[in-house]
Amino acid sequence: MMALVSVMGTKADVIPSNYYSEPAAGKYYIYNVTEGKFLRTAGVSENNYSLLDAPVAVTLTAKGETVCKGGGDYILSGNDNCFIKIGQYKGQWLWSDAASGNADILAWTFNSNGTKTYTMSITLSEAFSQNGSILDVGTHYMKDVTNLGTEAEAGTYALITEANYYNYLASTTATIPASYYTTTPVAGTYYLYSPYANCFVYDGNNYVALGNTPEALTITANGDNFDIQLKDGKYMKYGEHSLGNTWADGNTSDPWAFETFHGATGLFFLKNVGQSSYLYAFSTEAATKGAQLWGTAETNNTRYAWALISEANYTAWQNSFNLSDANTVGFSTLKDIYNVNPTVSRAMTANVWNTLVVPFDMEIPSDWTVKEPTSFSGGTLTFGDASSIVAGKPYLVMPTSDVPNFSATGVTLKKGLDPTSVSEGALTMTGTYTKIDAVPEGSYVLGTDNKLYKVNSTVSLKPFRAYFTIAGEAPARISLAFDDEITGINDAQRSMLDAQSYYNLQGQRVSQLKKGLFIKNGKKFIIKY
Repeated sequence: MMALVSVMGTKADVIPSNYYSEPAAGKYYIYNVTEGKFLRTAGVSENNYSLLDAPVAVTLTAKGETVCKGGGDYILSGNDNCFIKIGQYKGQWLWSDAASGNADILAWTFNSNGTKTYTMSITLSEAFSQNGSILDVGTHYMKDVTNLGTEAEAGTYALITEANYYNYLASTTATIPASYYTTTPVAGTYYLYSPYANCFVYDGNNYVALGNTPEALTITANGDNFDIQLKDGKYMKYGEHSLGNTWADGNTSDPWAFETFHGATGLFFLKNVGQSSYLYAFSTEAATKGAQLWGTAETNNTRYAWALISEANYTAWQNSFNLSDANTVGFSTLKDIYNVNPTVSRAMTANVWNTLVVPFDMEIPSDWTVKEPTSFSGGTLTFGDASSIVAGKPYLVMPTSDVPNFSATGVTLKKGLDPTSVSEGALTMTGTYTKIDAVPEGSYVLGTDNKLYKVNSTVSLKPFRAYFTIAGEAPARISLAFDDEITGINDAQRSMLDAQSYYNLQGQRVSQLKKGLFIKNGKKFIIKY
């Protein structure tokens, strides 16, 4: 599973096409894919069309018998029932002040030019003249900025429903996808989740707090609404406090109403019925995460969006993370993902060294030997024992049996990588979560035969592995040393040392032992007689 996260309420590069709709009568946000902004048509002091960062609803109405210019399928109106019409002022031809029945209202054609993306055009059967300027007979396209133009100048537009827009916004910060949300609240046990803060409601010792680990709450019917009970019999309620805090109080309960949040899947405004106040996440900072009440919900503010997640769905999400080296992007996130049980599909071979980097902290399994680089000098790279595996940091791992995959429980998937440099940065071991199509020339990669190979042609590297780089001129030969062991030499033409024989330090096999230093099975032995 690949996790992609950005910041709630701000525009990502482009809203993905799975949130787009095909043209039909209804209310939409018209999104300019080229500019990453939204069409504004009416209800503003200026009459001309423009683009905005925040969306404004536009209604598409089938032209029908309406007298229109342009000959297209739909007329476009904004708030205040104002329609886009044709007009001319200072070289601009689009206006948003036409009343119903105005003969200058434009009928638009949506011309497909991609996956639910369109250019928008009008076709004039006769020239239009105003203020000394003439708009010729023919087809004219809505441009990226305040005017009509040629097809080559046309902007690329998409239609996004209000529900899909807020589904998209929620997806940009929530690490738990909407597919795990409860769509219809009923009495039962849930976790209450804020996609904006990416946190869960819990009893913070007599007040309602937000945290990374979920705490179960029980909702029970109270007429048409619900009571919300936290642990130890305490209810979520309004508190008598100047800040209007929400409290966890064992004495009485307050009824709460779940009101749909712009029709987005599984998202709700949570209203305290008695106080006519709405719950919102007031902070995303670790030290001050919490929930507050406010009298009027800011309807377009995703701080006010809440989701109910059942224990079964939360568990299913926890276990959904398969970090596979078969994927080009094995793992990517812009923020930490808490309390999950990932499986890492990265095979490792027994009794040889494998490079490894993972996005979570973990204890070293009993049948693994794990090493980290400690020094690089004289063409020898030395490794020492690692005490644990740290997220984002690359290691060498030798398991005693083949590892097809491995798992972890209750860990935090962390963003970022932490390349390890030794000897004042002369040598760097760099991990990757994504496939590298071409490891930088002059770098070194570890082969399955416990040797370092210098890259002098295109070599790819799968996710959850590491490669080595050396600042300055790379030596012709690099030995790998592990504490008091020597296990490999980077000369690609040399065979590994015979594990059942003795060798001198020059790698020469010896038949008779005498006083001196020898190597057997990759370990040094000193003969003192």
